[in-house]
Amino acid sequence: MKKAFKYLGFLILGLVILFFFVARFSAVESSFRCSGEISNSGTVQPATVYMKLTEYRWWVNLWGDSAGSLHLEIPKTSVESFGHIEEIGDLLTIYETYPQKTLKGNFSKLSKTLSIQTSRGFFDGACTAN
Repeated sequence: MKKAFKYLGFLILGLVILFFFVARFSAVESSFRCSGEISNSGTVQPATVYMKLTEYRWWVNLWGDSAGSLHLEIPKTSVESFGHIEEIGDLLTIYETYPQKTLKGNFSKLSKTLSIQTSRGFFDGACTAN
């Protein structure tokens, strides 16, 4: 009986360590400052957008189908979140998931360019790491 409790204790300790590892190291966050233009109804304005990109590690795909999430801030205007990203090589395709999955734009990890439909209009610009 003592052996069973000992093994059960080691198993629980191993699961706690595994849970901590998965919870702590399952995502990598990057911040970017993107300079470009927002076009809306025929008008084009210069704009700066701040982006936080969260990329999930490969093992997250064991229980989820998204490669990450993206948060945008257009200073003094809006904050937006996009909860579903699909990775195709160096291109991240960004989707809105509510009320249905809708393509909103993309981000190139190679050229660091962001093209996305926002609540203010369509943003297109180049990003640098923050």
